[in-house]
Amino acid sequence: MARSVRLLAVLKQQLKLQGITYKKLAGELGLTESAIKQMFAADNMSLKRMDAICEILKLDISDLVLISEEQENKIELLTVEQEAILIGDERLLLVAYCVVNHWTFEDIITRYQLSDTDCIQQLVKLDKMNLIELLPGNRIKALIAPNFAWQPNGPIEHFFRTEVQGAFFDNSFDEEGCLRLVKNGDISMAARKQLVDRLKVIGQAFDDTNREERKLQPEDRKGTTMVLAIRNWQFQAFVELERKPI
Repeated sequence: MARSVRLLAVLKQQLKLQGITYKKLAGELGLTESAIKQMFAADNMSLKRMDAICEILKLDISDLVLISEEQENKIELLTVEQEAILIGDERLLLVAYCVVNHWTFEDIITRYQLSDTDCIQQLVKLDKMNLIELLPGNRIKALIAPNFAWQPNGPIEHFFRTEVQGAFFDNSFDEEGCLRLVKNGDISMAARKQLVDRLKVIGQAFDDTNREERKLQPEDRKGTTMVLAIRNWQFQAFVELERKPI
């Protein structure tokens, strides 16, 4: 697939994620809805027009390129067997968490009590699982798609329910940058579906933020979990593997 076509595909994907219809986009650009449909159907768009749409999406064209590259030939779902392997080895699960979040080899061994040899061994395992590509110089290329998800009712989800969920919500959520929002009311199924779509947009915003924050140094970032609630939190087994200050 030509790069320009892939960028248009990503553009359509981002419009959908942000809930921007062709009709709404036409209004923003001063065009007719039919003109917008024809423009996308033809897989042919000027750089100026693409830039204008990116401005509406609050993205740069470089963001489209990055998303396109991340989606190309990337894993969207592990097998049940692969998830079971991760759950069965805390150090492997830790390194997998780090590489999914685009940590470098140096970042991992600096933060956690892993020797160079031990870390390389875990990376080799992930390479064999096709989660990463281990490059010369211990450089790591993650092969996880942005829409990567865990198996429904699989080992990771079961692990989350039994080992993570309770610990995560056992908190007052009163620290700065934390929120637990609980709402109750009687609403229709149609309204619930609309809220689900909006929440998916928030999930995409989290992924976009996570990708942007990779530019920061590891010490400027903290493990963060969001399940319609957000706070600084990491799995206790990972915390116990952190290097202690000298």
